[in-house]
Amino acid sequence: DRLPKTTQEVYAREQVILHEQQSTEIVVQGLRIGDIAIATTPNETYALTGLKIKLNSPLEKTMVIELANGGDGYIPPPEQHLLGGYNTWPARSAGLEVMAEPKIAETALRLLEQVVGSPRRPYRQSKGAAVEKILKAKPIAYWRMDELAGPRAIDSTQHHSDAIYEPGVAFFLEGPRSKEYCFVGESNRSAHFAGGRLSARVPELGENYTISLWFWNGMPIDARPVSGWMFSRDRNHGLTSWGDHLGVGGADNHPGKLIFQHGRNQSAAGTTDIARWTWNHVALVRTDKTVTVYLNGTQEFQTTVDADVPPQFEELFFGGRSDNDSNWEGRLDEIAVFDRAFSADDISGLLP
Repeated sequence: DRLPKTTQEVYAREQVILHEQQSTEIVVQGLRIGDIAIATTPNETYALTGLKIKLNSPLEKTMVIELANGGDGYIPPPEQHLLGGYNTWPARSAGLEVMAEPKIAETALRLLEQVVGSPRRPYRQSKGAAVEKILKAKPIAYWRMDELAGPRAIDSTQHHSDAIYEPGVAFFLEGPRSKEYCFVGESNRSAHFAGGRLSARVPELGENYTISLWFWNGMPIDARPVSGWMFSRDRNHGLTSWGDHLGVGGADNHPGKLIFQHGRNQSAAGTTDIARWTWNHVALVRTDKTVTVYLNGTQEFQTTVDADVPPQFEELFFGGRSDNDSNWEGRLDEIAVFDRAFSADDISGLLP
């Protein structure tokens, strides 16, 4: 009998309206004018959705127009629903199903293929000089983290060790050193971790190994005891006496500095303060029972552990620890895994 007066009343009414509607039909278009392609959606379309369509369109010159032929609300990519925000709250302004965005983007691309008469262009990030350096060093797995969507992170080596993004990861954010990792004019891309991890199984990895990656910490260093764990080698869902874990310290544990944990009790830390919201390179090298950690090409610390890596210790996690404690809040990129221990010169050779 009246307009709602509070946010709670607004959303209560919206649920009733959505329940009554149950389903709707929307209009998606694909058009071609000469060598220009146009895709339209009746939604408020995220930049990521536009990039999915433009980078995969059969024509290089492609335009995406939102709110055409309708006003069917926001279409957050599925991973954004887990991260929340007002544009994911169920209402007529965001009333489509969680999987609406990939269906709409796929429909637009299919329509463009029809009007252009040729298949879409598969998107692959270009390989700059820094990428060729890493590949020349022969990693057994190399994830560039340039995916437009999950759940699979593509391995750039010939080993085909694809990894899986867990829920709680956002995609296609700006990464480090675009001029070195990509061709001129292209932006290097990375994944943003917000509770989920990248889970990998690398059976070939033995006791001697090297992990190389770029990291960007988004968590304040005084917000929790550990700012975040970026790499972990251990059994999923727990901590054993043999696991290796690398992260950035927090309020109770070397704030803003690299930290390493072996098993449940052994630990070591660096001395360099790492500024929030900055890209840095880290490499962890394990040689038998010696662990050396490098920050931006310089040795940060070295420690000795008391246990060998067990046979068939195959699980690796990036963006979180094996037991999901203090998972990473920020970005990771250009993750390379090597089945041998690198020297200081080898580490320098990986950097742009």
